[in-house]
Amino acid sequence: MSTKRDYYDVLGLAKTATEDEIKKAYRKLSMKFHPDRVPAEEKEQAEINFKEMKEAYEVLSDGQQRSVYDQYGHMDPSQSGFRHQYTTNSDDLEEVLRNMFGNGSPFSDIFGRQNTAQQHQRRNINITLEKAFTGVNFKDNDVNFQIPAGIRHGTKFVHNTIIYQIIIQPHIKFKRSNDDLLVDTEITAIEAMLGVDVTLAHLDGSQLQFTIPAGIQGGQIVRLGGKGMRNPEVDRTGDLLVRINVTIPKTLTDEQRASLKAMGHRESFNL
Repeated sequence: MSTKRDYYDVLGLAKTATEDEIKKAYRKLSMKFHPDRVPAEEKEQAEINFKEMKEAYEVLSDGQQRSVYDQYGHMDPSQSGFRHQYTTNSDDLEEVLRNMFGNGSPFSDIFGRQNTAQQHQRRNINITLEKAFTGVNFKDNDVNFQIPAGIRHGTKFVHNTIIYQIIIQPHIKFKRSNDDLLVDTEITAIEAMLGVDVTLAHLDGSQLQFTIPAGIQGGQIVRLGGKGMRNPEVDRTGDLLVRINVTIPKTLTDEQRASLKAMGHRESFNL
């Protein structure tokens, strides 16, 4: 497994960074880490940082290299265990196949004669978010391969003359944001004030237990680290974010009303 740092982390950027943001980050770090601008005792480390930063910039500033990196990270795609090249960002099927087989590929004549897309079948692979979370073995006639855990909606890959695209069905409870998972839950005002223990059925069937702390406010997030989606390119897992919604009952019994009044409250105030 590669020990290289994530290129986005090297430049201090999010994966959604624009080209302009990448350039600005590179210029800023160039000034900071340039070996000619640091004291002699810091020069060796600065050279290491500068080389790392320059390598990250060269990849992320190039659209094609960035697309491959976003899919495979530092892995060699040919050694990824996912034997078929795949992409989420490009519909250029000719380029995909050229990357797989080179200019001397069996598809070269096809490329020269007519549109590649017309020569290949397209098939969707529909899977649930549960299967995307755990990974799943896919079989289709003579095709048999493993869809890795954390696979993203829209990922395309090529096998022989078929172009497959992953379609992940919407989930009734969980929503995905990059490698994080988001789930909403409602608690009462009393539970928000006192705190409450929660058991959550996760996508893999496991039961997660956690506590919503006392005093939490509506809209706040309880973060469960490492319980999100696995990143299929690097050895990292996202978080599970539980978003809290506090509900206020519209009606109260006399007993409930008396209990709340005993807690102390303002019956009126000037604003």
